[in-house]
Amino acid sequence: MLGKLFKYEWRSFWKVPAAINVFLLIITLIGAISLISPFWELNFEIMDTLMVFAIMFYYLAIMAGAIAVAVYIAIRFYKNVYTDEGYLTHTLPVAPRDIIFSKLFVSVIWSIITGIVICISVFFILFAAMKDYINTDEFVTVWQELQRDVLPVVEEAFGMNLFVFALFVILIMIVNTFFSIFMTYSAISLGQMFTKHKVAGAVIWYVAEYVIVQFGSSMLMNIPLLGLISEPYAAAAMTPSDVGAMVKLMLIGSVILSIIIGALLYLLTEYMMRRRLNLD
Repeated sequence: MLGKLFKYEWRSFWKVPAAINVFLLIITLIGAISLISPFWELNFEIMDTLMVFAIMFYYLAIMAGAIAVAVYIAIRFYKNVYTDEGYLTHTLPVAPRDIIFSKLFVSVIWSIITGIVICISVFFILFAAMKDYINTDEFVTVWQELQRDVLPVVEEAFGMNLFVFALFVILIMIVNTFFSIFMTYSAISLGQMFTKHKVAGAVIWYVAEYVIVQFGSSMLMNIPLLGLISEPYAAAAMTPSDVGAMVKLMLIGSVILSIIIGALLYLLTEYMMRRRLNLD
């Protein structure tokens, strides 16, 4: 049944985020063509001002696209589960966890797609902006110098090679995507306890969750640093590999903490749907 719910959710969900991502790609194409063109080489005083506005517009467009996808995820969950559509959703012969996970997987996939599109967009814009400074021979030389001088230092500092580090960063991003969506779902579910202004209640709960999670995780992750501050001699004697080991430990701790809190938020969302359902 979860597979059928996933297919239905995908068909109902994909159009809006796809349109947002197409918009981001169009903005990227226009920006890259503009940067490659000789337009910016014109010797007018206003050109610097136009460039600043163009950069601001591009930044705002990228941010708006990312925020729009996140907002759409929240709106769709709210409408499908806690409004009049919720009466139909909850008459289906499925468990609340199937409803949650079908929506979660689709939301995570489109969040990752949007993140990839944004990364591609930034890469092409930077590449177009630096076209006059890019030389194939110089690029190869710089890359060889990085491999020889910089990468070994980075690998020693983090105690892992660059490929493993990149995989670890990707894992963190995926875990954080699941975590942020669970925060949204749980806040919306808790917001239904308000008799009126349920949307405002969901926003309040989201802000409260965000503050609590950020404060609690910061306190836990800073415990190793507090130990170093209390023992300055030990901190001064640390080698780069010791620092790398501590950073790696903090990153792993961050992933584990996100998984634990995300699981708790999921259980809270399922409990609210199963025991405290309050439809409009």
